[in-house]
Amino acid sequence: MKPIRRILLTNDDGVDAPGLAAAERIAAAVAEEVWVVAPMTDQSGVGQGISMHHPLRVTEYGTRRYALTGTPADCVMVAMADWLRDDPPDLVLSGVNWGANLSDSVMYSGTAGAVLAADHLGLPAIALSQAFHDRSALDFSATEAFAVDAIRRLWDARDDTESCCWNLNFPMSAPDAIQGLRFTRQSTGTIVAPRLIAGTDGRGLVYHWLSFDRDTTTIDDPLSDVVALRDGYVSATPLHGSRCDEALLERGADRGVWRLDISERAE
Repeated sequence: MKPIRRILLTNDDGVDAPGLAAAERIAAAVAEEVWVVAPMTDQSGVGQGISMHHPLRVTEYGTRRYALTGTPADCVMVAMADWLRDDPPDLVLSGVNWGANLSDSVMYSGTAGAVLAADHLGLPAIALSQAFHDRSALDFSATEAFAVDAIRRLWDARDDTESCCWNLNFPMSAPDAIQGLRFTRQSTGTIVAPRLIAGTDGRGLVYHWLSFDRDTTTIDDPLSDVVALRDGYVSATPLHGSRCDEALLERGADRGVWRLDISERAE
């Protein structure tokens, strides 16, 4: 195995989340040194967002362990601007998220946002997420059983000339029931529509919670992340930070430069 000297660990569920404790055990099993820089509070759903409208405050929780009043992407950026600026980590881990980050949810995931932020800085990164059937029944046994081997294999298979940014999702199954790891693509179409849940506060003012109507039953591509978990496999999806649609770019480039008509301007 290629040695992993130093890991930077973050998450989006917050510094006190049980999944972070699981990730610290996993990181300690594969690296000589682990740095934790995690959000102070739950940052689920913030994607790759960074804080531009309020200052960031840091609290030290122990040796190489810090909490930040910011997003997961902030945690990566601050760590690389401060403590690890002159000696960067070999690998960034994000998680373990309590809940799968699959399909359309990946674009909103703070867990995935952290590894994409790392990828932008040229750092290899892996996101870890544990699917559940019951939110209240915490169980990271599947992730803890297989994450170390998965991380080591992805690390050993890495070509030093290419990006290494992976989104790993672990099924909610007994470890001995998991079939293995399947390489997958990010599926689409599981978010059917946004939904607002209305309420009234103590002053009689209306507020809304944003939610989504979801349906995974229509996803049947055997190479999709959703189907891998459904079939009892760990899903490993490669991610990259570019949002450019290369096929559309190629079609546009074939059309050449468009000269725009100033007479079509809005009045």
